[in-house]
Amino acid sequence: MDVVQISHLHRPSIGGIENYSHRLCESLRARGHRAAVLTTDASLRNDRSPLGVEADVAYCRTDLAPFRNPLSRELYRRVREVDADVYHLHSLWYLTSLATIHALRRDRSTPVVMTLHGFQPIQGPVGRLLEAAWRPFARYVLRHVDRTIVLGESEKRRLVTEYGADPEKVTVVPNGIDPDEHAVDPLAVDAFREAYGLDPDVPTVLFVGRLVPLKRPDLLVEAVVDHLPDTDCQVVVVGHGEGRYADSLRERADGRFTFLSNLPFEELLAAYGAADLFVLLSAAEGLPTVVLEAMNAGLPVVTTPAGALGDVVVDGEHGRLLPATPSAIEVAAAIRGLVDDEATRLATSERNRAYVREAFSWESVADRIVAVYEDVVAGKAGSGEVRSEAEPTTSTV
Repeated sequence: MDVVQISHLHRPSIGGIENYSHRLCESLRARGHRAAVLTTDASLRNDRSPLGVEADVAYCRTDLAPFRNPLSRELYRRVREVDADVYHLHSLWYLTSLATIHALRRDRSTPVVMTLHGFQPIQGPVGRLLEAAWRPFARYVLRHVDRTIVLGESEKRRLVTEYGADPEKVTVVPNGIDPDEHAVDPLAVDAFREAYGLDPDVPTVLFVGRLVPLKRPDLLVEAVVDHLPDTDCQVVVVGHGEGRYADSLRERADGRFTFLSNLPFEELLAAYGAADLFVLLSAAEGLPTVVLEAMNAGLPVVTTPAGALGDVVVDGEHGRLLPATPSAIEVAAAIRGLVDDEATRLATSERNRAYVREAFSWESVADRIVAVYEDVVAGKAGSGEVRSEAEPTTSTV
């Protein structure tokens, strides 16, 4: 099977969608399929990324990027030229998905699958206006994809209720990780602590994510600085950020904070190993792998019900599930409760590790995605729309 993924960003850019499409390519090839990616050269902007440019990926020239949403005429042209057995889009909110559907409008013989990586990428009054303006285009895309993959049941309900998606064309497949790839050497954890001046006897709170308002790292800084001034803890913030917002986080933080970015994978694993508690307070998500990685490392999590997180994290069982828009006082109380209660942290640690290994294995996720491909291809064949086997195919991008 030839699969072409189309995404607004791919590695070496660092992010959840980028990791998802990268791992899916690897899994498809390991199963004997051909996999390629069409993306934009906005993927190359972080020149400090530890990740490299990948083969079988076309980094198309970006013409415009309103609200960090790249538009590429070259990508549109390549979509019309490339041939595949399945096209796989990533997210409903990006111009690359709309452009792909428009480019394929005359040829519906090849099925299109889309993974929805969460709702509302832009928050606030401007975000609500943009979502309202985008809604007709989102519905247009939904009408023309053969199957939409969502990361949790709550995401499916919202897609059906708010966007009129056909529930028969929406399939729940959660995100996942390979737990064995996340094993970390205790010596590497010791080296990480020594390199960044972390005290092994002081509880460590970890945040991993982009330093952007959507992820709300400012809420973590406010909670610790203003409401936990006397709590003995250290906070490690791992994430890339530029501009005034990222600078303000560092200015607002106190001496208990350590800011790191563009860590190689081995150092990121060591960061999980050095931590006692994981915090992610996003306003919007899909099902972020950083939460699964943290739970696999045995960390209790403090998070919000954004995206599918409310389907995954049970309050009091896996950590603390806060309101969708928590206050800094609520965040501080959740952190304090877990920092001060070592027995609860240890019990939660074993529970989280077992939970991820049982329910969120990437191999199982990849098998389920391939099953979706096979189902939509068979559906096209059954409807008589599928391309003739005599026609040559290629996924060269």
